[in-house]
Amino acid sequence: MYNSRIFCIIFTLAVTIMVFHTAEAVETISLSTNSDIYYNGDHVVVFGSVNTIFENMPITIQIYHESNLIGIAQPPVAKDGTFVASFYATGSKWKDEGTYTIRAQYTPTQIAETTFEFFNQVIDLSTSVFPVDIPNSGTFGVGYTIRGGEVKAINMNEERYSLLVETTMNSNGNLILKLPRESFDAQKSDSVDDIFIILISKENNEPENFVQVEYKEIATSSDYRTVLIPLEEGDRWVEVIGTYVIPEFGSIVIIILVVAVSSAIIISKSRFSVRYN
Repeated sequence: MYNSRIFCIIFTLAVTIMVFHTAEAVETISLSTNSDIYYNGDHVVVFGSVNTIFENMPITIQIYHESNLIGIAQPPVAKDGTFVASFYATGSKWKDEGTYTIRAQYTPTQIAETTFEFFNQVIDLSTSVFPVDIPNSGTFGVGYTIRGGEVKAINMNEERYSLLVETTMNSNGNLILKLPRESFDAQKSDSVDDIFIILISKENNEPENFVQVEYKEIATSSDYRTVLIPLEEGDRWVEVIGTYVIPEFGSIVIIILVVAVSSAIIISKSRFSVRYN
């Protein structure tokens, strides 16, 4: 009799644990976006997966700003449990900047949430101009606009021939730089525009603390190239590496810049971070 009671207790505990883990598994739902920050006109791509699939049952995805419903979609759930939906961030409902919440619901108990930051993109890209010292040769101006923080300094890194921007970021935001081509640019050997290398550090400005991030080139002319760099709270240093710095440095600079760009890629390769798309 005693052994039977012990067996019943153990069996009950085992069943309880199994039920708990099963319920826990049923509740699992993942939810992600292709970026942490979006701007007016962007496509907000929401994707994820569920681990329990119900045939012909879509998942409901809603986007809220505060208590206002901004958008809703009901994409199908694939056989492997994955789903994806896209929202076009434009129109009267997308008028307020700030934190937006994505809510996904598959069953009454399968619910997940995530957030992103939304900004109305500003086309006036020269709110302020920061003078950058040219070693032994005056200055040139870099136009900038920053959201979520403050630009404390913009300097030329003589060793890497790059621009080093010191920031104080109190929240997620972005930095827009209007780069004068005659002083700083990135071009291939055939004079076709090349990409910049953008590195960010939350610590100091030592090379090993930087990681490479993506950026958007939002305006291009014969005189300027304008880049938008998403930033996170706590970001302190932004380094922009090109292939050309003011004529006064001479042709030897291009060789040094190629080495600097290669070095940046090597440094950031093990810590590569695609924060934003």
